[in-house]
Amino acid sequence: MDVERILIIDEVEADAERLIRLLSAPDRALTLVRTLREGVAALDELAPELVIVSLENAEQPGPRAVRMLVEHRPGVRVVAVTARPGTTTAVATMRAGADDYLEKPVDPARLEQAVGRALHDLRDRRALQNTVETVKDRFGFRNMLSRSPKMHEVFEQIAAVAPTDATVLIIGETGTGKELVARAIHDDSLRKGKPYISVNCGAFAEGLLESELFGHERGSFTGAVGRRVGVFELADGGTLFLDELGETSLGVQVNLLRVLEEMSFRRVGGEKPVNVDVRIVTATNVDLADLVSAGKFREDLFYRLNVFPIRLPPLRERREDIPVLLRHFLDDAAKEYGLKAPRIAADAMAWIQGYPWPGNVRQLRALCERWVILARGRTVLKEMLPAELTRVQSASMAAGAPVIDEDQALAPQLERLAMVVERAYLSRVLVRYRGHIQKSATHAGIARRTLYNKMKEYGLDAEGFRAAELSSDPAGSPDDLRGSSRR
Repeated sequence: MDVERILIIDEVEADAERLIRLLSAPDRALTLVRTLREGVAALDELAPELVIVSLENAEQPGPRAVRMLVEHRPGVRVVAVTARPGTTTAVATMRAGADDYLEKPVDPARLEQAVGRALHDLRDRRALQNTVETVKDRFGFRNMLSRSPKMHEVFEQIAAVAPTDATVLIIGETGTGKELVARAIHDDSLRKGKPYISVNCGAFAEGLLESELFGHERGSFTGAVGRRVGVFELADGGTLFLDELGETSLGVQVNLLRVLEEMSFRRVGGEKPVNVDVRIVTATNVDLADLVSAGKFREDLFYRLNVFPIRLPPLRERREDIPVLLRHFLDDAAKEYGLKAPRIAADAMAWIQGYPWPGNVRQLRALCERWVILARGRTVLKEMLPAELTRVQSASMAAGAPVIDEDQALAPQLERLAMVVERAYLSRVLVRYRGHIQKSATHAGIARRTLYNKMKEYGLDAEGFRAAELSSDPAGSPDDLRGSSRR
């Protein structure tokens, strides 16, 4: 049984005894101190999860007592009680970091509700933090947290393609995280430690894009006062991510096809060929096949790029991810701005999950930053949501849009991800040692028989690795392979 550790700070004996009586339960460890100084000391000694503090404190009266507790032990939940309630004091107390504000004599139902909500929120945050750290440490997918089976398929694809040099085409709407996928592919590849260059092709006019990609020689056009090295040269040995490829002109597409086929090009205005070794990852928010049919994209280039397509689902197709991402973004923004992350009221969460999110994950992150700045630790209520959320959601709810339970378990999905990444890791070790079982098992820190069993479980054949080329990249050494997913 998990024990809830609660610290009570109240100088009034009768009030303190009432709190002890109301909160007593087999699964709770209650500690009572009289002064704020004793309370601060108890924070270090007992590490309570929740503090109930009276604002009538001789040392630091009012909201200052809450602020002292929160600053001394960030993350502790605080419920304030007072014999002199008032709107101004309530607002100041919540802004100081309190989770709730109760009037003495404390109503038993309100007290239990406040305590339960604070502890539930704390457990949620801890569970999310554990999930974040687990994903970062074990899977190397950076901040791509997900409960969605569709996203787990994406993670499987990343794990499978990353150790190869295959060209990858990432397809997804704006804001779905295409750059995160591209970066994860690079960071889990044998080119990790070599350059990773990202270019938004839609941000350049045709002439400027060619110069950006291939570089130019001095005097090749007006304003070319010197030689410039393009991103293909800068990414030599590493990965080049070309975003919004559907925005390129047919002329640029011809040159791209030539580089992909030959890994050689000439700078704009140059005559000497430049040879490079670059892994290409591309992305688009439009259907390139439709552009091919419309004569706006070269068919031969499309097939050259479409070696390993990865489709990122929009946020509306993985609504179960919204609570996880929401809390992660709130905590990130709170840390960035030095503020306390707000909670989301249940009614507001229902509206948030029903919204179609046309801007996807990027839109959700931006809104989380806004809530952190405006709410400053207070609860975000439905009335605080932007008008577009409630307006669109009204129609969505009328049509019976589903609302996902925020407490859906993460464990089964994490177990599946662990198997995916273990398979990818063992594949990389086998590639490194060209299928040599004993060397691979020793490096992986497992018995030879265990490796055989895992290879059988994951469908790995030693013969298929014996012809694999060894990487000459020092950053891709066996020691780094073991830790390559730990960012």
